[in-house]
Amino acid sequence: MLLRANHNSGLIFRVYVGPMDVGRASALAIHRDLPAPARSVLIAVDPDRRAIEVVTGALAQEQVEDQACRLASLTMASRFAIGDIAAGLRDGANVLAEHARAGRVLHTTEPEGASN
Repeated sequence: MLLRANHNSGLIFRVYVGPMDVGRASALAIHRDLPAPARSVLIAVDPDRRAIEVVTGALAQEQVEDQACRLASLTMASRFAIGDIAAGLRDGANVLAEHARAGRVLHTTEPEGASN
């Protein structure tokens, strides 16, 4: 799931499941420690606190808008509510990856006859 998201978007998707004692600040610290935080999207989940955080780096924010992060969080929360963490992570990552697809290049050269 994450490899496909990485490939389709050119971004780096990572998942963290574990304690986030200080909420979003914990997720931000984890994101900062990733190898390429500017190009990274972190899905951080603390099951005990029922917390979900999606953190996007500076370059990733250009492809993954806040609305997509909210939708992914809602998608995950609905799966987590029935106790299916694995499916929630999969579905949330799929939502983010779908919204983060790298844009297609429509034209790589100028049309014939074009001049300045």
